[in-house]
Amino acid sequence: MTREELERIVMHYMDSFTTMTLACCTEERPWAADVFYVRQGFDLIFFSSPSSRHSLVFSVNPFAAATIHGDYKGWKEIKGLQMEGRVERITGAAASAHALASYLKRYPFVREFFSDPTTVPRQIARKVAGVDLFALRPFNILYVDNEAGFGNRWQLQIQEGRAVGDPVPA
Repeated sequence: MTREELERIVMHYMDSFTTMTLACCTEERPWAADVFYVRQGFDLIFFSSPSSRHSLVFSVNPFAAATIHGDYKGWKEIKGLQMEGRVERITGAAASAHALASYLKRYPFVREFFSDPTTVPRQIARKVAGVDLFALRPFNILYVDNEAGFGNRWQLQIQEGRAVGDPVPA
């Protein structure tokens, strides 16, 4: 498989689903959380409360694992992405505006949370008021495709947001 083919598969997969599972660990205590995301290049942008367990862990240990996958009934059907990367809070007006615009384009229902908090229940409005934008910046992405054989995986290395090198079976 060429790098361009694997890049297309990975980006298509990222665009085909809406939820990723983020995993983190600190002090030998692992944790995972599901979040909506939007793709910008290979970066995955998501909202989270800075006081959520995973955000607190990322403030101490920014390294994360993540998966994106469908729901399958048999092992021969399993396809998905397994990633390693670094989570960073998005800062700066331009970067934040770009990330927010991308997120709102994919999830237009979120707009009401920010534009008119009186239209959502008070408990939700209070939580939304304190969220931050974060980015998972993967440096290693594995594409899993059990349809091609049990444990069939292709590895894509990412440096500075760009795929590098040739994909390798993993």
